[in-house]
Parts: sequence; structure tokens; C-alpha cells
Amino acid sequence: MKTSWASVLNRSVGMALITLAAAGNVQAAQQAYLSGSSEPWGDYSNVDAMTAAFGTGWDRLQYGASFSDYAMLYIDGGSETATEMVDYLDGNRGLLESYVLGGGHLFINAATEFQSHFDLVFGASSNEQLFENRSYSASAVDPTNTLFDGAGTSWAGYHFSHNDIAAPDTFRSLIVDDVGRTVLSGGSFGAGYVMLGGQTNTAFHASINGSDPFQLRVNELLYTNAPPPPIVQTPVPEPGTYAMLLLGLASVWVVRKRKASRQR
Repeated sequence: MKTSWASVLNRSVGMALITLAAAGNVQAAQQAYLSGSSEPWGDYSNVDAMTAAFGTGWDRLQYGASFSDYAMLYIDGGSETATEMVDYLDGNRGLLESYVLGGGHLFINAATEFQSHFDLVFGASSNEQLFENRSYSASAVDPTNTLFDGAGTSWAGYHFSHNDIAAPDTFRSLIVDDVGRTVLSGGSFGAGYVMLGGQTNTAFHASINGSDPFQLRVNELLYTNAPPPPIVQTPVPEPGTYAMLLLGLASVWVVRKRKASRQR
């Protein structure tokens, strides 16, 4: 049985259309990890954590790459990559804040070397501790927070963190070190969310009572990617407000009593 050239052409066109359709169904990565050309500390635990959190569908970016199309951006500038990260933050702070205000989710973490103090975003800053003052352990501020599911609530390390985070009240302290300094903080801004940390890579961390430091980093990525809705605080009335309310009720009672007396 002979096969016509028209039949072959039709099959080829059909396969091409199927291939294009399949390519069109492949979604672009929604999460990205941004750092220098080398990994912080020469260690790939950040890469492993991203894969554990998001599978293989995330992008590894270097400073200078566009990030506006991603739903979540993780920046890490620990150890020898710190200077490059600080320079990047100084040159792109406005873009990063606009990204968050527009709905982006941002996680900046860095246990730096030779940086002292530097600004992060939204009025927060990172303070690098002297070697002898760095954190050997840390614990959850609120152990019931879903951030710590499966990760435990306390961890050790040499060191666990180099930096503590100083932030305005718009941020919430999530993890504190052994002397009470905040080493992980988060907050909602506009339509987006920011998490800030001063932790080393999980390769330097250790378990306490069965805790899982690697799972903690995975959870931090997942939490940043899909944080819980912000808590809306119900304002508590001032004492003067209650006094005015009681005075108003008393006035209504007096008026009604007078009307009742006149009708008798």
C-alpha cells in the first residue's frame, strides 16, 4: 500500500500543531531564586530547599535579571556573596518595594560577612553581629504558626545566624535567637508580602529535640509564596468612649422618663 505525499504532509503538520499546543500549555515558572554567580557559602542547600518547595519548576537568577513576572522571589546573599547583594539592594530597593506593593512575595535572607549594618526594604535593616556574638540557637516566637509545621520550634547551628533584623511595627517577629534578637521577620505591604532573615544556610544548622532545620527553610519559602491573610486588629474603644456612651444612654433615659411623666 503506497503512502501519498499529501498524507505524509498532513501527519507532519498535525504533529507540529500538537507540539505547539503542548508547548503553549507549559506554564512559566512562578518562583525564582536570585543570588550571585556562585552559591552562598559554596553550598547548594538553598537550591535543594527551592526544589523541595516547588519541584523543578523554578528559575535560578543572577543579580541584574528581571524578576517582575515572578510571583515569589527569594534573594540570598550570605558569606562571600554579601557585598554583591548589598550593592544590588541599594540599587534596586525601589523596584523591590514596588514589586511587593503590586502583589509580589519577597524573601531576603543573608548571614553576611564584613557588612556591619545595611538597609533592606520598607524601613527594615540587617545588623551583622561580631563573630563572638553570633547566634548558636533560635526558636519560634509563636510555635502554633503554620510556618513551623513539621520543622519543630527550636534549632541550633554554628552559627544559626550572623545577622539580626531591625524592623518597624509593620513587621512581625517570627524567630528569635538565644538572646532574643529577631532573626526572621515578616509583614504584608500593599498586595504583597515580605520575609526578612539573617540565617546561615541549613548546612550549618542542627536539630534540637527532633526539629528539622532544612524543613524550616522549605517552610519559609512556602510561607513567603502563600502567606496567610493578614490579621485585622479590632480597635479597642478608649475609656472616654465608654463614658460618652453611658452619658448618651443616660440622657435618652432622662428624656423618656420626662415624656412618660407628662403623659400621666
